Amino acid sequence: MDFLEFATRIKILVDDINASREEESVLIGQELRTLVRTRVQNDKVNADGSAFGQYSQALVPQWYFYGKSLSDTAEQTIKNGDWFQSYGDFREANNMDSGDINFTFSGDMWRNTGVVNIENTGDSCSVEIGGQTPRAQNILEWQEPRYGNILEASEEEKRFVEEAHLERIQNKINRYLG
Repeated sequence: MDFLEFATRIKILVDDINASREEESVLIGQELRTLVRTRVQNDKVNADGSAFGQYSQALVPQWYFYGKSLSDTAEQTIKNGDWFQSYGDFREANNMDSGDINFTFSGDMWRNTGVVNIENTGDSCSVEIGGQTPRAQNILEWQEPRYGNILEASEEEKRFVEEAHLERIQNKINRYLG
């Protein structure tokens, strides 16, 4: 490859990287959201590795849970149970873990969490992860005063996503200059 061909390939490479910057940023955001979701739902810990805690065992009247179950069977279990029940009892009636908090009941919040904003300055691009529906955003906002930003990525998750990004860039370099 002579110098002119090398310079042409470098220009094509740079153009490709610049043209795919937003798409790549969205992919990075989606990967990070997936890693965070997996950690929160499975390991039940925040970005620092601390547990979020346990679901409340405070007793409230059973009618507080009416109409909130995932199934008719769970609804009947609540109505046929003790007059005072806890949120942990409510989760058990819905066949869910009543121990460590994982911010999952119907799954609606996690299904509707992802990239909500893209900011492209020309030289760099950033994305914001949040609730993509008003309900998902409200749930995240309601949890923040007590638990902090549950969407915060750990250092390990950030490194993993950065390595994946660098591998995709290296693949482009290899394609154009390899």
